[in-house]
Amino acid sequence: MQRPDGTAMTRWQKLRKWLKRGLIAGAAAALLLLSGVVVGAAASDANADCIVIMGAAVRRNRTPSDALRYRLEEGLSLYQQGRAPCIIVTGGGEGDYLEAEVMAEWLKQQGVPPTAIIRETAAANTRDSGLLVSAIMRERGFTTALVCSQWFHVARSRLCFEQEGIKTYAAPCGGNTPVKEPLFVLREMAALSVYALRIDELR
Repeated sequence: MQRPDGTAMTRWQKLRKWLKRGLIAGAAAALLLLSGVVVGAAASDANADCIVIMGAAVRRNRTPSDALRYRLEEGLSLYQQGRAPCIIVTGGGEGDYLEAEVMAEWLKQQGVPPTAIIRETAAANTRDSGLLVSAIMRERGFTTALVCSQWFHVARSRLCFEQEGIKTYAAPCGGNTPVKEPLFVLREMAALSVYALRIDELR
């Protein structure tokens, strides 16, 4: 390989050139993924057929973890505003700690009628929730959903539903943790690319 002046490039110069190209390509890809996470979480003011609250950890005393409570509070607020006529809670677990059951109990305690709550209790991860909740929605003739989770998780959650033919709207909740948030964002950037290519389903 030659320089523009016609002189030959050394091996180190060639390596440095390819490293520079790789860094530029990597930075562009990272920026694209970060944009996907951020844009996918932009809150919508649309109404929908249902509100989907994504599951999260449950404490030993059958109470929602902080992350799950923030999601529930946002979903409850959307329901009280009349943004959708029902709420789908999704998340599995073990024994007496099924996420969806604990979520349903919390919502009922806040005054949501049991008839307005739909449970999906088998999902073990975000992909499962997308697949299983989408099936429930199709059975009921639902085509649109407000997807509620922490902002950095909303884009990947929505992607799973969109890949199943469901029209989604972002409903990011509060309660973020600034110290850990950068790590969560990095994780979601990586996961978003994996989910977009459906590599996670190859397991």
